[in-house]
Amino acid sequence: MRSKIYAPSALLASAQLLSMTPVALGELKIDLNKPDTIKSAAKTVVKSLLKDYTDQRPLTPGILPSKYGFFEAGLFFNTILDYAAWTGDNTYNSYFEKDFFNQIGDGDNFLPANFSASLTNSDVGYWALTAMSAAEYGANPADSSSPSYLTLAKNVFDNYVSRWDAKTCNGGLRESIFAANNGYNIKDAESNGAFFELAARLGLNTGNKTYLDWATKVYDWTNSTGFISQMENANGGQVYFSAPVEDNCQQIDQTYSSALQSNYIYGAAAMYSATKSQSWLDRAVFLAGFSAVTYFTPQSYVDDGSSQVATEQACEYNNTCATDQKAGKSVMFRSLAAAITLDKTKTILNRVSVQLNNSALAASKSCTTDGNCGFNWSKQMYNATEGTGVGEKMNAVECFLAILRVGNPVANKQVFGSSPATQPSTTQAPGSAPTASNPTSSGLPAPTASGQPSGASFQAAGGFLSVLTFISFLYLLL
Repeated sequence: MRSKIYAPSALLASAQLLSMTPVALGELKIDLNKPDTIKSAAKTVVKSLLKDYTDQRPLTPGILPSKYGFFEAGLFFNTILDYAAWTGDNTYNSYFEKDFFNQIGDGDNFLPANFSASLTNSDVGYWALTAMSAAEYGANPADSSSPSYLTLAKNVFDNYVSRWDAKTCNGGLRESIFAANNGYNIKDAESNGAFFELAARLGLNTGNKTYLDWATKVYDWTNSTGFISQMENANGGQVYFSAPVEDNCQQIDQTYSSALQSNYIYGAAAMYSATKSQSWLDRAVFLAGFSAVTYFTPQSYVDDGSSQVATEQACEYNNTCATDQKAGKSVMFRSLAAAITLDKTKTILNRVSVQLNNSALAASKSCTTDGNCGFNWSKQMYNATEGTGVGEKMNAVECFLAILRVGNPVANKQVFGSSPATQPSTTQAPGSAPTASNPTSSGLPAPTASGQPSGASFQAAGGFLSVLTFISFLYLLL
């Protein structure tokens, strides 16, 4: 995910008044108080999303149509996993169980030969994070001879460690993996964010201190290099894109995006859950706070659901978002929902609950009953002239799932053939969080790096989204 479009001032963009427009006939209907309506909406959009995948000709298993990149295919499979886990519908699991493995490459590390000319560390990272999700959900490969999902995630972690470049910029991953490719001469926050999140989640689920130490190292490097703004104003917590290695990463490219921000939110929340350190919670809240005021606009509250709706700030207002940027909201909603369930203090939930609710309502109005979804949800209607796509649909699905996930943070692992008693848990029911004296078994084998598994597992902050009272406006097209 590498598109770079400079954003207008967040304050200026937030000040724009978005007018209410007639809703399209055939919009999806959800009730935030009724989970079944949200599941139904997600089901409608996922069905359309899978059609985009299966109808392509020729169909290459594990790859989306040609206009989409390798990283988007990784996000696609994560959405399929999330859909099953949070709705209990395993209709599409077979696509993941079979096709996902077509792109793991000969080294079981998501380096398929057909993408070697363009692969970046962040591309590979999104596939590794999907494998990590599968391991957390307790999924098993359909073919017993295939490597486990945890093994795939660990392999990418090991590759990241081997690519850590201390000779320039005092550390960090380069954007591109191969020296001949564009981006090899820059270090970027997205690749390092994927590394950070992956290490944090591996550490949380295995209890291996080596992973946690690397997560700390990556975050500290990202922060000290200047990729995370520490300003005490509206830009505080903003994650910037990249810097060239030629000047030792002194010239920071201040491009930003919702997905770029989100890896650090999820990673910091995972580190808080693993270490119980207040400093990690503070970082997660700090980063989520920037997302709350920047990627949900306009900030001025209007009680009709049109304010504080998910927006890709860098490009959405002027309609210049590239195809890859149109998938960023899916990463944001997945990460925020995960961070909320990991934060038992509910600080993050209190910061973004209005934004999640309003976005879900706006997303439903931006999707049609045949599962097509628009990108600009603030318009609260589907605009056929602007079209739809894989990114737009993943955004809506992950937004709907975020509401379900926060409302009931216990994943349905039976849809993956898992036993809750033996499989790793990304969530714990309220009151059942493991303690030092009574740990819950993670069910994940110990990593190859040094360290002892502690049996630590994800601990969910129970609680439900406070549902806003809202007024729905229905307009009929003439």
